[in-house]
Amino acid sequence: MRKDSYHIEMDDLTRFPLERSGDCEYWEEVSHEELDTILDTVDEDRAKNFLAVVRGGSFSRLEGYYYRIRPQS
Repeated sequence: MRKDSYHIEMDDLTRFPLERSGDCEYWEEVSHEELDTILDTVDEDRAKNFLAVVRGGSFSRLEGYYYRIRPQS
């Protein structure tokens, strides 16, 4: 669970399987640990926005990849 500078919890994605893609055609699994490492490199507002968009069911670009919650089949 990530918290902002005011100790408010950001959207939590740990319950969901995540995927990433460079071109939105081929998707690969990505671990939450790897995503956390990437989120540590961006500013807080960008991390909040990214987490909210992905948690809302869309996909978002971060550091050269698109990320999404893996669709249920």
